Amino acid sequence: MKLVIGLTQKGGMVAGNTGPFFSTQEFAMGGVQYGEPLRGYPEFSITPLGFNPNTSTSNAVLQSFGNVFFSSTAELGLRISSQFYVNIFYDAGNLWAHPRDFNPTRLFRGAGIGVGTITPLGPLGLDWAYGFDRVDALGNPDPKFQLHFRLGQIFY
Repeated sequence: MKLVIGLTQKGGMVAGNTGPFFSTQEFAMGGVQYGEPLRGYPEFSITPLGFNPNTSTSNAVLQSFGNVFFSSTAELGLRISSQFYVNIFYDAGNLWAHPRDFNPTRLFRGAGIGVGTITPLGPLGLDWAYGFDRVDALGNPDPKFQLHFRLGQIFY
């Protein structure tokens, strides 16, 4: 058995205007399947305007994309065998429309536990994460858990 600690910080910026038809060149945040991962939140839910509770894996809106992002992850894991892994994690991140809007003091936070295994297809895992800064459609605080299935990296 091995104890593993992972600390990750990522950021990115698109210089200039990508135009209305090139949102795929911008950044998306939330979930673990598309764009920049932020566990505890649905796919595409972190927007330059804040949290959007009306997005999902199959429902992104043009406002879901931004030109600047920052994310940070702290993870403590236990590799039980060469194939099985359990971890606890804390994620924080946000998305902004313009570089001048960047504010590292306003990040959406999520924390949780996960399990993973190494398969011939690559790492597979399940993360059960709590999104601290979620809101409902009326803007009232609505923190809750989100289950994420991931295929790919062990660490985010």
